[in-house]
Amino acid sequence: MKQRIISAIIALIIFIPLVILGGIYFKIGLTIISLLAIKEVLSLKDNVPFLIKILSYIIVGILVFVDINIVLKLLIPMFIYLILAIFIDDKKYNIEDTFFLSGFSMLIIVFFSYMYLIRQRDINVLIYLFLITILTDTFAYIGGRIFGKHKLIESVSPNKTIEGSIIGSIIGTILPSAFYLYIISPGEYFTIIVLFTLALSLIGQIGDLAFSKIKRFYRIKDFSNIMPGHGGILDRFDSIIFVIIGYIILINFM
Repeated sequence: MKQRIISAIIALIIFIPLVILGGIYFKIGLTIISLLAIKEVLSLKDNVPFLIKILSYIIVGILVFVDINIVLKLLIPMFIYLILAIFIDDKKYNIEDTFFLSGFSMLIIVFFSYMYLIRQRDINVLIYLFLITILTDTFAYIGGRIFGKHKLIESVSPNKTIEGSIIGSIIGTILPSAFYLYIISPGEYFTIIVLFTLALSLIGQIGDLAFSKIKRFYRIKDFSNIMPGHGGILDRFDSIIFVIIGYIILINFM
């Protein structure tokens, strides 16, 4: 527990100033984090060709850093990885690898690109989204430890409970909704914001389960040990990845 707390404090000391500064400092920070994330993805596969590794770092790093249309950020990785599949021996790199790397690369690129855009438009919105994630995760854990009796999806995440999920969503909805209504947009309709926040809280929990499913498939506990006691970048960002992408999708229907 002590190691976990120290790791969290160090991470916050590094990340919070970057969020506050914004601009190029935040963009550089996100680019570095995205490279660490793709490193964790590459480690899931054995014997990834050196050329593929290098190109994966270049693709993700450049596309997170540059400001271009988001559609291009989705198309470029798929285009490059498919071309590589033509010229590399199937025993080293095949079509399955192509879609594996394309999918993860696009997810990482879109997530960090949108995180940067949200921060540039309104830092309070980014705080709101992190509040949803942190409060939902924290109180789902606490609620599960105290009141948990019924497993949520035991085959995916044996420690998560229905009771914990409900408690996490309640706290992860009420407090962020209050923040949104008092700080971001006081004139918004209460019911709409509460339902919107609840949806994001549930989406965040789905993200947690989705990445747990990935780890179970590859039979790993954590994606890496870059944060002792917490795991890797993808372990820490699993919920917020889904929350931010969910926010972008839902906001277009409001």
